[in-house]
Amino acid sequence: MRRKPPKQLLSRVCRPTRLVRANKRRGATVVEMAVVAPVFFILVFAMIEFNRVMMVRQALTDSARAGCRTAILATTQDVQRAEDAVRDYMAPFVSSANDASVCRVTFSPSDLSVIERGTEITATVNVDCADVSWIFLGYMENKTLQSEAKMNRE
Repeated sequence: MRRKPPKQLLSRVCRPTRLVRANKRRGATVVEMAVVAPVFFILVFAMIEFNRVMMVRQALTDSARAGCRTAILATTQDVQRAEDAVRDYMAPFVSSANDASVCRVTFSPSDLSVIERGTEITATVNVDCADVSWIFLGYMENKTLQSEAKMNRE
């Protein structure tokens, strides 16, 4: 009957083979990481940027509604008051919301003092994607985010 060698002897004999295999695998792991990491980070940053654009689009919609609600009131005689409501709402989302070249707000009709009850008022808000982007991505360079709200004068 043959005796088994002690475990200590087996571990000493097998250890160099394991180390060689581990060192070879370590190089493959580095190469895999070098290939996968850029793709992973591009996907993460693209998700962040996409969510930022969706958040700003929703803010544009809400700000157009806020401005239109202000404009339809019978007590509002000036477009400036409604425009201020839009810019106040957009301020947390767009850092330069008070700049007329960045956050463009238009009302139609533009003279609120002469319109009658029941007349439709349209508020339009435009912002360029390049002005709200946290990460510069070339595919969004010439795109504009726009929102519009329509309500009838009280």
